[in-house]
Amino acid sequence: MTAERSNDEAAPDVLTVTSVIDSRAHKVIDSELCAPHAVRSGRYEALCGHLVAPAPLIDADGAPCARCVQLDPTPVAPPARRRRRRGLRRLLPV
Repeated sequence: MTAERSNDEAAPDVLTVTSVIDSRAHKVIDSELCAPHAVRSGRYEALCGHLVAPAPLIDADGAPCARCVQLDPTPVAPPARRRRRRGLRRLLPV
């Protein structure tokens, strides 16, 4: 998923996929997920060059791959402002 990244039209969508081989969360460009060779083999090339055999999507992400983080072409989005909801805090006990 593209968490903490901006949706710039020029930048490709980058998804995080955890590999069952090394249990690391690698960055994969969305076009790689649809590439014919990847669809047939079920393995996707990460930004760092690692061939990712994806872990089940219900598993938590592994530790991030440092090389993929360095090579991620999408710009970091500014932190989102969090809206405070006060109405429910008054009605519901903590």
